Amino acid sequence: MSTLDVNKLDNDEENKTSEKQDIEAEEKEVMLKLEKKLETDEQKADGDGPVKAALSGDITEQGREVKPKFIPIGAIKMPGFFTKNSDKDKSKDDEEITKDEDKMDDEPRIKRNRLQFLHTCPFTQFLHRAPNDGENGQKRAIFNIKYPKVFKKHTVTNPEAALASMETLEDKLDTPNDGMENVKLDMETDEGKVATKLPLKERIRQKKFIIDDIVVCALALLVLLAVIVGIVVGSRAGPPAERPLRLGRYMTTITSCGPVEGTLDEGVYKFYNIPYAVPPVGEKRFTYAQPLNNISMCWNDTYKAHVPGPLCLQFLENGTIIGEEDCLTLDVVTPHVRYDSPLPVVVLIGANSLAGGISPAQPSALYARTKEVVFVRPNFRLGPFGFLALDIISNSKYPATSGNYALSDLLVALQWVKYNIEHFGGDAKSVTLLGHRAGATLTAALTTVTNAQKLYSRVWLSSASVIFPGEELDQSHKVYEQFKQKTNCYDLDCLQRVTTTQILAATPDIWLSNAVGTLPVQDEFQHSWLVLDGEYLKVHAYESWRVQKESGKDKIFKPMVFGTTQHSGHSDLLKRKHLNWTSEIVENMIYESVIGQKNLTTQIFDYYNKTYEGLVELISSLRTLCPLVSLARLRLVAPMYVVMGAGGGATGSGIAGINADIEAILGTFDSETPGQRRYMASMQQLFYYFVWHGHLSGPETGLIAVEQDSHPLLALPACDLLIQKDLVPRYANID
Repeated sequence: MSTLDVNKLDNDEENKTSEKQDIEAEEKEVMLKLEKKLETDEQKADGDGPVKAALSGDITEQGREVKPKFIPIGAIKMPGFFTKNSDKDKSKDDEEITKDEDKMDDEPRIKRNRLQFLHTCPFTQFLHRAPNDGENGQKRAIFNIKYPKVFKKHTVTNPEAALASMETLEDKLDTPNDGMENVKLDMETDEGKVATKLPLKERIRQKKFIIDDIVVCALALLVLLAVIVGIVVGSRAGPPAERPLRLGRYMTTITSCGPVEGTLDEGVYKFYNIPYAVPPVGEKRFTYAQPLNNISMCWNDTYKAHVPGPLCLQFLENGTIIGEEDCLTLDVVTPHVRYDSPLPVVVLIGANSLAGGISPAQPSALYARTKEVVFVRPNFRLGPFGFLALDIISNSKYPATSGNYALSDLLVALQWVKYNIEHFGGDAKSVTLLGHRAGATLTAALTTVTNAQKLYSRVWLSSASVIFPGEELDQSHKVYEQFKQKTNCYDLDCLQRVTTTQILAATPDIWLSNAVGTLPVQDEFQHSWLVLDGEYLKVHAYESWRVQKESGKDKIFKPMVFGTTQHSGHSDLLKRKHLNWTSEIVENMIYESVIGQKNLTTQIFDYYNKTYEGLVELISSLRTLCPLVSLARLRLVAPMYVVMGAGGGATGSGIAGINADIEAILGTFDSETPGQRRYMASMQQLFYYFVWHGHLSGPETGLIAVEQDSHPLLALPACDLLIQKDLVPRYANID
């Protein structure tokens, strides 16, 4: 301010009259009294605040009581505009406003909640529905869910009533002297709005939930479910369950040496001629099998396993020679090529004799599909290529050893199964060895090899020998001495250079004979191909099993089942020897055998009749059946089955040949009658139950007779007689 303005104000103050000064003093006194009264009211209100004090109606303005007025939204309170209304008029206004609010609440909602779908959910309806167990018989909700007012949108039919429902409060602050007053609007508050303002823990404690809580919980559950599904799917992620076909026929999978391609045929996948070991030719001849553990020994492209490969070199029963020296391959027949739900594996080890002979133990496409198993059939060396034991071969190694090369082949084949069968849909932890005839003899020998114990799970032996091996390695060297003379080879290099024809020609015919279908005679000779080489076979298999039994074990190391047929000595060659088998012919043949030499003919005919069936049953008892009974029943705690054929039982013709059990298991048995079909079903039930479960469905010990059905075989008195007379197991078949 300027000096002139200050002087002017001073002059105005001096010019005031005494009346004016008295009026100002009175106003000041009134203001001081008003301030004191306000302070007193605030203390009585106990902290309720100036707004509530103002609403109480105690504040006066120049001695006149002022109360809150109801005005429309946006209206401005002018000085003295509502002061002339009486209390009666105000009460009427209040009643009309209250009626309008009640009417507005009772009107039906036109606009639905946007989250209406939650109200239709059965779970939400269950939360709002409660049993009649509240006070005064009223329904009480399980969860007292209160929704905020903001979610209760509806159309207002009377806008004027809505405007009239708003109240104005006088500001607690002093109003300016411009004649205008500020209007403060108070929104209606209900329980839903209070619940919204409460913390989550308090809402849970009071069970007052809002719709936001339900939405958040639902979203949390969905996220948790998605995480769980992701974890499950991620844990199962891997190669496809079933590999795709190429051109609708060709199936490719992998092995430790490279990919192989098979074919889809008869509803199964067939992989033929897959190499599993180094070819045993040249410098590898007469050496133990070596696995394909070097990349240089494998193939670069996909190996085509479409057609069967050659068999190993061998002698057939009629003297024919078939096969090739490079033969260490195997076949796989599987119903699925997948990685989930692996199937049991059946390894087929078959040979009619250790010199050779095509076994009926071949993979079955039908039973691979219907019985859900994976068949594996490995080729292995036979005859001199698989068992030749010479000093010149033993001296080339340290420690000195030779012979039993076929056992090394089977060991490497089982190693291949362990590392590769999962790629063919098989379970490496469920491997059953199915050995037949000479293959069963090799399988029984394999059970004594320590390195093979972890490569299989159970063993099924059909018509195996029980007296192998019978000679030490030094004695075998002397037996094979004539082989060196015929080949004119006196060192290993010479043996590895000579042709296969020279080796086969140097093999004596007496080594090829098989006594399984003949009656024993005094001082008969049977060539034992297996030897105690010191590398794979150190003790007789029977001795190994006996040690396990004496050590306190009630069972052999792995589950094992022995079996044979009642007429395993039958053969077409023996049958055609006479057109008409009379009792005199049968009696003469028995009298000329070792039985007649021991004067046991009369006793024998108490158990066997004088027919061809009786003759082959006696031969079978001496060579195969009773030796196995002696081993399984008297020396080992293991089950044994006998396929019965007498009276047309199992086979329908009265003859249960040596292949009757294996043919029934693999489905190649000629079943024409209902009885034959029942026999096949009974035999298959025994075997495939054993494959899947590791034990027989019935008793785990004792003898089992298999006819049209299987049942316990209580006794075999003929075997007891032959064992007592020392004919069993002395003359048992070696191969």
